[in-house]
Amino acid sequence: MGPAHFHAYHWQGERRVFDQEADRRPAAAPGAPPAPGFLANPCTPLRISDWLLRPAAAVARTCGTAAEAAAWFRQESERAAPAFAVERERQAVPALAGRSAARLAAGGDVHAGWYLRGTGFLTLDVIGCSPNGTAPSLPCPLGA
Repeated sequence: MGPAHFHAYHWQGERRVFDQEADRRPAAAPGAPPAPGFLANPCTPLRISDWLLRPAAAVARTCGTAAEAAAWFRQESERAAPAFAVERERQAVPALAGRSAARLAAGGDVHAGWYLRGTGFLTLDVIGCSPNGTAPSLPCPLGA
């Protein structure tokens, strides 16, 4: 059985914040409750499915179908592409969006990250929920 729905996440910030991995891990020990620093950190988790442990306010959008989730990913990556630091990555957005749509249709999660001009970094993530394919025991952040 595939995901019942998908949650989309958008994080943009300074590269130095993205590089600080300690608060991007949910807990010091497996099975322990998420650490307060992890829950308060808006930056992309190290394990992408761990977005589902974050508060509902972290969800940028909830999509009922893989096609809707893929459309969000395409729209957001196309909107952000002019700010990408590398021209090749700007040009690769349509192909990436196509591969992402196929992955979502197969029930997988999608993650992409780009260096931006200056000192910024952007991640876009779409996570299958209820259940997640890689972490089926994680709860829905919206309580659904």
